[in-house]
Amino acid sequence: MAVPVVNIQIEQGTEFSATYTVTAATGSPLDLTNHSISAKVGKYEGSQGLGFGVTFGSSPTEGKITISLDNATSGIITAGRYHYDVVVTNDITSKKSKVITGQAHVNGTIS
Repeated sequence: MAVPVVNIQIEQGTEFSATYTVTAATGSPLDLTNHSISAKVGKYEGSQGLGFGVTFGSSPTEGKITISLDNATSGIITAGRYHYDVVVTNDITSKKSKVITGQAHVNGTIS
């Protein structure tokens, strides 16, 4: 299954959030019960990266994932182009699946 590519823009030093709905092959929302989520942004694929805050929607059964950065965290990212991934891990089988990927453009902010 192809991983959806969603490019984002982050304004340096400000709060950022984006919400995605992850779907199963059938097109219905993916039940994320017994799953954990991680999301990182890094200068290139394979880099250590900086973690996003990650939350489910109101229920894991909705398939909604929100990634976020507070203003202090986005403020330490240098302006430029980055790569980001959202990975879901099945807590029972430990199987990992990349569910969102894309470019993150960080726009500099004048202090």
